[in-house]
Amino acid sequence: MSTTTIPAPSRAGADSLSFPGVLRSEWIKFRSLMSTRLLLLFTFVAVVGVGTLAAWLRGTIIETLMESGPGGPRESGAPAGPKMTMDQAIEAANSQGITIYGVPIAGLQLGILVLGALAVLLIASEFGTGMIRSTMTAVPKRLPAFFAKAIVLVVVSYMVTLLAAIATFLISIPILNSYGIEMSLGRDGVLYSIFMGGVYVAGVALAGLSLGTLIRNSAGGIVVLVALFFLLEIGTSLLGLVPGDFWKYVGQYVPSAAGGRMLEIGDKAAYISPLSGGLIFLAWITALTVPAVISLKTRDI
Repeated sequence: MSTTTIPAPSRAGADSLSFPGVLRSEWIKFRSLMSTRLLLLFTFVAVVGVGTLAAWLRGTIIETLMESGPGGPRESGAPAGPKMTMDQAIEAANSQGITIYGVPIAGLQLGILVLGALAVLLIASEFGTGMIRSTMTAVPKRLPAFFAKAIVLVVVSYMVTLLAAIATFLISIPILNSYGIEMSLGRDGVLYSIFMGGVYVAGVALAGLSLGTLIRNSAGGIVVLVALFFLLEIGTSLLGLVPGDFWKYVGQYVPSAAGGRMLEIGDKAAYISPLSGGLIFLAWITALTVPAVISLKTRDI
């Protein structure tokens, strides 16, 4: 009597999908949309445009400081005071937060708004349309899909910001030279800002992805993102009106302020250090990403 063996059903589908395969799939989904490519192009052009305008404004401010001296513009007929040298004018501008090394990333705020919103939409739209079920059917462990989306977003955000910073730097050279200001990679902070600007934007993009995962609503995720990285700093600045020294420094620990300090060089009195700013910014991103990962793993789709 012969025994017929029935082969087990093939599981070549979801369980055999490797992480490189998931990553490739997410990359194809990301770049296949014309709207995404146009949005990235708009971000690049807008960041470079704002940076170009910032180069012109910084040159004008420094030129004005050199001509008017430390006392500022004088009334007609008033005796002329001592004028500033170029180095003195640049130092005076630095003390007001108007830095030359920050020109390549002067348009960063626009970049984090657009790319952060794009990150929210990348996953929140899947929850809204139900497409997330197909994604999780293909990747039943769920987390590889999230990490693949995160890698695509972080790399794309960093590269767009880096290229925009390099383009802004190159455009700013003749603009600042026309004011007698030397702009080069050898200037303190320039190379640092070019490479670190992308880290800030990539972190915001990861925060946006995490918020989209937690809230599962595009509009809600974008609102919370804007509140965290734009409105919270304004709100905490009002705490300085509250009696007590403690409230004066709370604003430095919000994500936008900490991330902005991370992009600066050197220590400033009564401010956290750039390293501390970077660590605080990392803590904020981690505080959003970890709950998002847990939520995606445990909540119903």
